[in-house]
Amino acid sequence: MNRKKIIVPRSTNKKYLALSKSCSLKNLEKPSLYHKEKDELYQLNQEAFDFLTLCDGTKRKSDLKGDKEFLEYCFQERLLSLHKKPSKRKIILSKPPKPSLRYLELQITDKCNLKCRHCYVGKQKNKELKIEKIFDVCEQFQELQGLRLIISGGEPLLHKEFWKFNDSIGRYQFRSILLSNGTLITPQVARRLKVEEVQISIDGMERSHDLLRGWGTFKASIKGAENILRAGIDLSVATIIHKYNLEDFDEMERLFRDIGAKDWSVDFPVFTGYFEANPDFFVSPEKGGNFLKYGFGSGLYQSSGKFACGSHLCAITPDGKVCKCSFFVDHPLGNIYNDKLEECWKRLKHFRLADLKCRGCEYLKECRGGCRYRALLEGNLMGADPARCAAFGVSL
Repeated sequence: MNRKKIIVPRSTNKKYLALSKSCSLKNLEKPSLYHKEKDELYQLNQEAFDFLTLCDGTKRKSDLKGDKEFLEYCFQERLLSLHKKPSKRKIILSKPPKPSLRYLELQITDKCNLKCRHCYVGKQKNKELKIEKIFDVCEQFQELQGLRLIISGGEPLLHKEFWKFNDSIGRYQFRSILLSNGTLITPQVARRLKVEEVQISIDGMERSHDLLRGWGTFKASIKGAENILRAGIDLSVATIIHKYNLEDFDEMERLFRDIGAKDWSVDFPVFTGYFEANPDFFVSPEKGGNFLKYGFGSGLYQSSGKFACGSHLCAITPDGKVCKCSFFVDHPLGNIYNDKLEECWKRLKHFRLADLKCRGCEYLKECRGGCRYRALLEGNLMGADPARCAAFGVSL
């Protein structure tokens, strides 16, 4: 992509140089800079990383010997800003465990205004994280160099102190993403939200979505999505594959692109929670897996390097359990009320691609082994994920 060249005038030399408000340095597997509004991660060499650690708003541009071309690039990308007066910019650097914990799903409540037939959470137990613990977890996640906090439920808007949390979320150096069914997002709610992104669940066109989530919910969710966009917040959409939406995917793609969604993630459900009582909605992995090819944008939280299945992700349940992901609630790594997040993360056994039964598959590097929980439901934690296999045309 051709970028318009920006010439930084000498008159700026006396101004103070700082990382832009939405940017933070991240000490991950490779030194990086993260722009939370753009949701973009920039990998840096050590020289660039060391230079940017000095850009804390207390030093004049003339005192910092940065490469001219690199500086121009940083201003072009809005990674750096200039200020007339010194203002200390907090730079948080630590050496977290590897693989790094980049994505944390924080289930702040199990309360919900809907009773979706496929919900893996199942019956509500009126559990929710205490607001003090939510803030504590956010501080710990930030210290661990986290990138995205995924705020979920239940319906997170129903947490009794959600707005207290919302009004403070902007102070953290990670991107905040609210997962919602969208039905409660009025124009007033949308304008008040401080998160960078809202992901709304839409599981088909009107008939198939309403069959799963309740009559009238499709229109309410679409209205919520439109309100999010009007408020200037990024919108993403999540869709679960089920028996009654298989004919809707082309139309859904057109709809989501037309309304302005930046991401559309498609996933295959697991047979737990309320879904166990609604088997009529279930579609075989061999048939449903073919629809995993749909979606656009950055999509689901994939693994990297030599690891499989969410190597940078974990979840915290409304009662404080820390788990590999929200499906592995029966295999907790600890509890956030008793254990530090870093301690729990260190206990997690990361699945290596080389240890999977399907390690010889030609699609392994692209597929990443699929979902370990779906493999477990098939009888082997290290076995194949039949839905992901179907997506690549592999017969089991």
